[in-house]
Amino acid sequence: PIVLIDPDSDGAIVDANKKALEFYGYSREEFRQLHVWDINTLGRSVLTVMREISSWSGGHYPQRFRHRLADGTVRDVQVYAGPVQLLDQKLLLCIVQDVTQVIEAEQFSRLLLESVSIGVCGIDDQGMFTFVNPEAVRAFGFRHESEVIKLGIHRFLGEADNPVEGEAHRVLQAAANGTAMQRLESIMHRADGTPFPVRLVASPLRVGDQVKGAVLSFTDLTRERDREEQVADLIDAIPGVVFQAVLPPSGRFEVTYFNGAAKGFLGIADNDDPTSTDVLSSLVTRPVWMGLLRSLKRSAFRLHSWEREFQIKGEDDGKWLLGRARTRRQPNGDVVFNGVLLDITDRKLLEARLVDAALTDPLTGLRNRRHFEIVLKASEKRHIAAGSPYSLMVIDIDHFKLLNDRHGHDAGDDMLRLVADTLRLRSRQTDCVARWGGEEFALLLPGTELGLATALANGIRGAVSTARPSVEGLSVSIGV
Repeated sequence: PIVLIDPDSDGAIVDANKKALEFYGYSREEFRQLHVWDINTLGRSVLTVMREISSWSGGHYPQRFRHRLADGTVRDVQVYAGPVQLLDQKLLLCIVQDVTQVIEAEQFSRLLLESVSIGVCGIDDQGMFTFVNPEAVRAFGFRHESEVIKLGIHRFLGEADNPVEGEAHRVLQAAANGTAMQRLESIMHRADGTPFPVRLVASPLRVGDQVKGAVLSFTDLTRERDREEQVADLIDAIPGVVFQAVLPPSGRFEVTYFNGAAKGFLGIADNDDPTSTDVLSSLVTRPVWMGLLRSLKRSAFRLHSWEREFQIKGEDDGKWLLGRARTRRQPNGDVVFNGVLLDITDRKLLEARLVDAALTDPLTGLRNRRHFEIVLKASEKRHIAAGSPYSLMVIDIDHFKLLNDRHGHDAGDDMLRLVADTLRLRSRQTDCVARWGGEEFALLLPGTELGLATALANGIRGAVSTARPSVEGLSVSIGV
């Protein structure tokens, strides 16, 4: 669901797509009569958040709300909101994700995070926030996480254990180069500049051998509340299925716990045990399963946080998951993983659509020059490595500028689409046909000798000349 909101018109809903209308249960006319506070359980207080978000520049930041549907049902949603310019009007674009079904896992981790009086936040390798828990929001002197998430940890850091002049704060060192930090006595600052003493713990976040940031926990020593132990296994908590697993010194990996949402989330039958290795391994292909085991063993050996994206089987193309876990070595030598699994299928599909859009010519629907150059280089590598032949065809519409000037740009677009359709119909699935630019097209024929490619080129020229375009005299020249 996608919703457009006008922050300057009391949060009026300007428009919504079909998915949004189906989700909220309104007609388009009814929905356009509403304001954002009509569907948000925060009421008019949500306007402050909306106006804050509308002032951000670049990117959409995820926020969690509770939305009310037309039938009175309340759903937990995650909203990716950010400003957009539509003609001369500045609006707020909101992409809504229903997360009600996975809220059990989040509530589990949220309750644990909220039950302790320590702040927990994540930062990337530049020191920018990736998440903050409610205690951290309060400690920094804000009301809502949306006010904090766009800032950097630099805003709140004070002096730390007399660093060498010019040296980065140890918190930033942990996020940048993976230097862990335990029980660092330091000073932080609230939004109004007021300093307060804290005890900091920083744990680097690693993906493979690369440091991607750090998770920080801090105790406000002015209240003498030191409960870092209670959040040690949850500082990287995110919405999803909670699990616990054990890797003993013998090396036989075993899942020991899944919460109640696991079966539905993973698509496991009611009579199957979700902790069974046989059941879990059947959810993925063998290469994926072996890759998961290797990554878990690697994290256990180094006692690093575990993070991995992988695909499980299911309807259509299955589901993409993101797994994250903290590791802890027990006195008996076992390494325990405490973590969560998150459904990132929508994100993966969006990434795929964005990649496809970036490699497609919008007028003809063919691949664009950027994609063609990638495929051409791959064919060249195969040719060098194995001697596999390929042929390259460059197609140019004859006298295109003259025809375009004489008959107009609409007729020119029709000619481009007609040639594109002809190339598409006369190429194989293994071929790559693209619009090179202007009136030029290119066709790559893997595993094809020059003679066959030349015959195909003559066939294409004949097909174009015998077609019935809106402009008489359409023809193409082809170099092979």
